[in-house]
Amino acid sequence: MKNDNRFDNAVKEEQVRALYRQSPILYLGMLVLLSLVAGFLVKQRLDIWSVGWVASIILLTLCRTGLSTAFHRAKPQGEAVLKWGYVFAITSLFSGMLWGAVSLIFLDFQQIDVAFLIVVMLTGVCAAGLVPLSSFPLAYFGFCLAVMLPLSFTMFQQQETSLVIIGYIILPYITVLLGYCFVVNRNFSDSIKLRFENLELLDNLREQKDIAEKANADKSQFLAAASHDLRQPLHAMELYLDALANILTEDNHKELLDKSRQSSSALKKLLESIMDISRLDASSITINKQQFNLQDLFLELKQEYEEQARKKSINLSFRSRELIIENDKVLLGRIIRNLLSNSIAHSQADKILVSARKLGRVVRIEVRDNGCGIPSNEHNNVFSEFYQLKNPERDRNKGLGLGLAIVKRLSGILGLELKLRSEIEKGSCFSLTTEAKLSPQVEPDIHESVVIPSLSGLLVALVEDEVAVREAMSVLLMQWGCELVDGESFAAVSSELDIGAYPPPDLIISDYRLPNDDGLKVINQFRDYLGENIPALLITGDTDKAIPQQAANVGVSVLIKPVSPVDLHNKIAELLQ
Repeated sequence: MKNDNRFDNAVKEEQVRALYRQSPILYLGMLVLLSLVAGFLVKQRLDIWSVGWVASIILLTLCRTGLSTAFHRAKPQGEAVLKWGYVFAITSLFSGMLWGAVSLIFLDFQQIDVAFLIVVMLTGVCAAGLVPLSSFPLAYFGFCLAVMLPLSFTMFQQQETSLVIIGYIILPYITVLLGYCFVVNRNFSDSIKLRFENLELLDNLREQKDIAEKANADKSQFLAAASHDLRQPLHAMELYLDALANILTEDNHKELLDKSRQSSSALKKLLESIMDISRLDASSITINKQQFNLQDLFLELKQEYEEQARKKSINLSFRSRELIIENDKVLLGRIIRNLLSNSIAHSQADKILVSARKLGRVVRIEVRDNGCGIPSNEHNNVFSEFYQLKNPERDRNKGLGLGLAIVKRLSGILGLELKLRSEIEKGSCFSLTTEAKLSPQVEPDIHESVVIPSLSGLLVALVEDEVAVREAMSVLLMQWGCELVDGESFAAVSSELDIGAYPPPDLIISDYRLPNDDGLKVINQFRDYLGENIPALLITGDTDKAIPQQAANVGVSVLIKPVSPVDLHNKIAELLQ
């Protein structure tokens, strides 16, 4: 054990506490021995000395018991603990003196069997007290010397050489006992010090854990704040790119535009994936479990990925009976989408099968391919963030390395058992296991054909404080044939409406974060000002899940930045219906 003085005082205090903790066992042993000695004395020698000795031992033991009780009640701290240790050592000395008096008062070598019994008893008493008293050496030293020195002195007074020799033997015996007392005390002190060091390490570990958790929370808060700031220019860029598509005619210009869109799309996917990971780590994902038929989900996935698979010459097939499960359909669909996208992009397969089957009380969903496979030593690594096989150069065309990390986190949140089986050149199989429902009562999805109306002639009131975003939105809306009144606040837009003598607008579009208000308040101001419950769309880069709920309570639709022009057009058309 290294020499560390930081805990010296604490170790001494703990030694005293251990002394008092072990004292009841010591007193009990003394009383048992006393009863044996008292019975012997009554038979062999009943006089005032023997009665006085027994009474003194009993009285001292009662006093020491009271002392221990007082200590436990007082619960002393700091230097006061050591004072209690010294008091205990004094009582231990008195106890040793009483036991040592046996050698002087009762030892009679005319009765050799009695003398032998007394010698054995006294040496045994000292040996028995070694362990309980060694936690505080001063207490044992006083007890041991007070018991054994009178015995040795008595032996020296005898005429027989053998008894004198025993007296001399007792002296090294005392030395051995005191030496062992030091050894036991050192081991005991080291164990206490080690416990304190472990507690200190545990406290440091808790402190570091708290720091790490705070750093993780700060990271999530930073990402949430940075998300809004990043979404603003990305949102504006999406709108400008779509506006450019309507005016560029030359092929080389369109080619540059397509490349710009690819870069914008990659940036959008990266931002969304990072935010997904952040929300999953922060447990801010809302789970909406309900019963649904897996066939309906598979039909959606087939329509979504069939063309993408066909372009890569992949035979994509889905196989499922009518299987009802209870889970979050959106999040489960997202898991399977990530697995499908990963398989299509990276497996080098020509066949991909998505299947579901019932196994007892569970349903197992599998995404299986016959591609290149994943080495067994990489099975755990592929679920790590930004980890990609065969992409050390970090080519973004090969993905971001976040899809399977999101799959793992979402599976844990939804209570799904996620497994990977894969062999090189034989393909891979990702499986998800969930509980089956035996009595399905699921209403089929009804898909009605929707005719998207033209936006031509639509009067839109736009509130956006970011100039770049407002200008991009204005260009796009006007290209769609909308008439626009825009500004950075309710006051600016309402003033324009008054000056131009406009009729009430057909639609209100507002950013959520505005300099002096939030978008929901602005929309309510417009509705109160115009006296009509005008359709409204809130666009925000804030991912706080409370915002959509607040908007839904007042009949306002929400889009999260960056918003693609297609999503914007479809949402406006939906509101007009």
